Amino acid sequence: MVDIDNTLADYTHALRYWLRGTHVYGPLNEYAMAEPCEYGLWRDPSWPFSSYEEYADAHHAAVLDGLYAAEHPYPHAMRALWQLVEDGHDLVVATSRVDDEHFQQTFAWFTRHWHDPAHGPVEYGVGFHFGDKTLLDVDAAFEDDPAVIDELAAKGVTVIHPDHPYCRDGGGITMSDWRQAPGIIRQLQEDKESTR
Repeated sequence: MVDIDNTLADYTHALRYWLRGTHVYGPLNEYAMAEPCEYGLWRDPSWPFSSYEEYADAHHAAVLDGLYAAEHPYPHAMRALWQLVEDGHDLVVATSRVDDEHFQQTFAWFTRHWHDPAHGPVEYGVGFHFGDKTLLDVDAAFEDDPAVIDELAAKGVTVIHPDHPYCRDGGGITMSDWRQAPGIIRQLQEDKESTR
């Protein structure tokens, strides 16, 4: 299972870019909008949100303006996914983007980046799950939300998470570069087979 926002693609950068471009909060020169140290941008004083509600309003406006379609995949992320599929693993992209109407931005984004002509076509299907990720029956998950990491780990799922300040000390395996993903999964598979 692979989460999208701030795991597969850079949500934080896309929202920062949208905020600076729209001037919803007026001039934002006094806000660094740094990489967050806590999950939840409204908790970070370097962002222009004084409450969750203020963040949620900005997020909603950004989504309506194409935020999800504007996110960039992290370096090497899509190639790593292709490698996982080529290695024979089933892939489910799981996201809680229930605010993406008919999931149009999500599907368009994935199609654009999955079939990147710079890397050639990939002939494999990918499953999608929208909603509660803990309902999935998976062996491993790529996820950045600390609460979801804990819930998945409690179910016995091995969680691989990015090296973001807000999740790097959580349970599971920390990954600093998507190029590590296929090797991590291969090692987990070898470990599982050696304990049989």
